[in-house]
Parts: sequence; C-alpha cells; structure tokens
Amino acid sequence: MSVATFFLMMAPYVLAGQSKTCTSPADSCGPTNSGGSVGQPTSPNDTGAPGQSTSPVVTDAPDDSSSVVLPTPQPRADSEKFQLKKALVQSVNVTLFQHAWRFAWDPSMRYLLIHKPFFHDWGASYTDYHMDRWSDGDNFVVNDVGHPLEGAAYGRVFLQNYPKSFVPIAMHNGYWTTRFQSLAWMFIWSAQFEVGPLSETNLGNQGGFNYVNGCGTTLACLNEPNANARLTNDTGWTDFIITPTVGLGWILAEDTIDRFIVTPIARNHRILGGRVLRSALEPSRSYGALFSGKFPWMLPAAENNYYVRPRPVPVKVEDPNETPLLRGEFGGQYTSINLPVLSATCPTKACRQSLSGAGFNMSYNFTHSIGLDGTVNYLPAQQGTQAMTQGQFGVKLGGSWQRFGIYAKIRPGFLYYQNAWPGLGSTTPTNLTRFTWDFGGIVEVNTHRSGKIRVDIGTTVVRYLTDNPDPRQSQLGTVLSPQSYVNQGNFQFSTSYIYRF
Repeated sequence: MSVATFFLMMAPYVLAGQSKTCTSPADSCGPTNSGGSVGQPTSPNDTGAPGQSTSPVVTDAPDDSSSVVLPTPQPRADSEKFQLKKALVQSVNVTLFQHAWRFAWDPSMRYLLIHKPFFHDWGASYTDYHMDRWSDGDNFVVNDVGHPLEGAAYGRVFLQNYPKSFVPIAMHNGYWTTRFQSLAWMFIWSAQFEVGPLSETNLGNQGGFNYVNGCGTTLACLNEPNANARLTNDTGWTDFIITPTVGLGWILAEDTIDRFIVTPIARNHRILGGRVLRSALEPSRSYGALFSGKFPWMLPAAENNYYVRPRPVPVKVEDPNETPLLRGEFGGQYTSINLPVLSATCPTKACRQSLSGAGFNMSYNFTHSIGLDGTVNYLPAQQGTQAMTQGQFGVKLGGSWQRFGIYAKIRPGFLYYQNAWPGLGSTTPTNLTRFTWDFGGIVEVNTHRSGKIRVDIGTTVVRYLTDNPDPRQSQLGTVLSPQSYVNQGNFQFSTSYIYRF
C-alpha cells in the first residue's frame, strides 16, 4: 500500500476525530480556560498569557449533560476595546440599585426626600463636609466590608466590559495592568457615590446634619455612652479611600479563589463549583454579572461557559396585528385637575375645585413598550384662582396592539403658580413653583396609521410648603433648611389627539 493510499483511507477518520463534539465535562476537545478567563495556565506554576486558553473547566451547564456543548472561541470584532457605553450603563444601574436599597431600609432618607426641599438641602450639605478627619462615624462592617464590596462591584463592571481583563491572576502584565485600571474606575465611581449627582449627599443629605451613630438627632443622644466619639455627620476620608483600595484587594482575593479553589472543583462538580461556590465565594463577580444580564455564576466571556446546544432560531414573522413603530408623537390636549385653592368662597381653608386647561404632549418611543413622555398644560384664571402652568416629564411603560395601547406613566415635574400663598407663615401671595409627580395610566385608540386618541387618568402629587418648621430638624446641629413639605394627591384627567411620525 502506498503512502498516498494510506492517507486517503485514513482521512475520513481523521476528519471525524477533528469534528468531535464535546458532550460531557469529561470531553477535552475545544479550548477554554480553567480560571474562568481567557489565558488560564494549565497549572499553578504556569504564568499564562492573555488570549490563550489551555485547559477545560465546567462553569455553567444544565442538568442534561447530553445537550451541553463546549464551543470553540471565535475571534470577536473589536475584542481589545473597552465597552464604555455598557460600563457606564451598568455602573449607573449599580448606583441606582444601592440607593433603592437605602430608600427601602432607611426611614431618615425617605423623610428627607419626601418632606424637605431637595435642591437647597443638596447644596447646603456640601458646606459642612469635614475632610480634616479620617472616620465618618460608621462601624467596621459598613466602612471596611460593605463599602469595599461596593468598590469591587464597580471594578467588576469595568473588568467584564474590557476583554483584555479576561485573564487569570498570575505574574504577568496582562493581569495587573487591567486590575489597576479598574482601580481608577473604582475611585471615580466611589467618589461619585459620595458627592456626585447620584450620591449620598443629594439622596439622604450626607454632611447636612449631625447625629449620634446608633441613636439619632435628639439632645438625649448626647447622654449615650461615648456619645462624643459617635457624634458625626457621616463625612470623612475613609469612604473615598477604603472603597476603591480595599475593593481592589477584594477582587484580587476573588480571582485567587476562582483559580485555586473554585475552578479545580468545577472541573468535576459543575454545579457545586461552577455555580454554588462561584456565586458564594465571589460576590463582586456575581454582583457585576447580574447587572450585565447574566446569572451570578456566569463569566464575562461567553466562550468561558458551557451552554446548551442552540436550537434553530425561527425567522421572525411580523405580527399583522402589531402597529408599526413610529418613534415621535405630538398632540394637543384638554386637561382637568382637582386642586385645593383659596378663593372668595374659601378664604381661610383651601377648597377643592376642578380646574380646566389646555396644553400639548410629546413622546419618543424606544420600543412598543417603553418611551419618554412629557406634557405642558396651561390652566387659566378661573373660579377665583390665578393662572397656573404645569409640566410633567418622565416615562411610559406598557404595550400596543393593532387598535389600542395601554401604558403606565411615571413623570416628575412642576406646577407654577402666578399668585399663591407660599406657606411658612407668609401672608403675602407671590409667584412660586411646586414640585410634582404624575402617576397613572394611559389608554390609546388608533384612528389611523399616523393618528390616535389618547386618554390619561391618574393622580398628580403636589408638594406643598407647610406653615410650620420641620419638626424633625436635628437638635445636634444642621445646615439643612427648616422648611417642611407635605404631599397631596390630586385627581387629573386628560384627553388628546396625537399625531405620530
């Protein structure tokens, strides 16, 4: 048998072997990495190199191992670029989630946002920052555990959006350069969380008032043991420094755990190691994964995870009942709102009256389900009142069909009075603006492709300044305004004709 004939006979077997599909964790075909990142070395003694993967790891597999495939990494376009837009969006979402958590569990923050002048107190809070001290008065768990975890979460957002960072912990520049770059990202976002436009200073007025940690703002708190040492306004250098620097240490520790503990276990126990241990022992990685739309145990790069064999994706057929997406909307409207007013018939106590007006609304639709939505209404002088102007700008969420659409709306805004009683004991009417929230629903009926009738029903919550000073003002010192507001809901109905384009 000639050599050429031998190779021709063996070719089908060679090609079949090269096209083998990995159907279980025991299969070793297909490159991946053992540390959850591209470039994982095959042993702890190897240093590895960015962009290389040498040993398999089970990180994310369904229970049915027969349907599991380990794909071969394909070259990604712009694989070296930092995804700035995604990182910014995810960092903002991390910040908003933390503030939502604070709002849910901190009654002081809720009171300040609901009953105090927002912009005045935000600016005033900066004037009493004490940057001549280290401690801000919080305990060890908050300052040295919670804040570093916050910093590590911001760092993970940076790393998961930077493909160059998908390397294991090792003594090479590919790893350490990206980790120190994430440190700069952590410094920026931790400082923003303290003093920026979405910070503890404007959402909770950090720095604006003194309190005794663990007690409160009353004079009786000064009788607490060690009260002087616990007296603070929650400002100091600790959060600015500890959050990013210890946060970096947190990331380094997690990377070490992932390489030397989680990954070896995940090779043989994909659920215990690749899911349970990775989620439990690497909280900042799990936190970052959630805000990138992944499960907590998933790694930044898709090729680093086992996944279910993809099924053929059917060609999407347009729904004939779905209206075409026209992004712009503009229309005129009539509105009626039930407001408490002082008039000749109600000189001492405000009486509710239905006030009518006209205006326009405008929308920009991102999809059929979500869009920006705003309205401006003018309410002329009527029933003894002076003229008023209302503006609401926010979002609408819902869905649309061939003939109609249903949405919910959440729109902050203002109500401008040309002549009204300002409150806080003043007896002189003046022009003033009150902050408002518009909550409710929208029903739309399509008349033709470019037009529809819209009906809005909901409540407009108006913040009214009271005649009495804030009863919960800190007795231990404050730079916040003494003003106190109440919030009152007012039924509002609007109907309009909308032109879509």
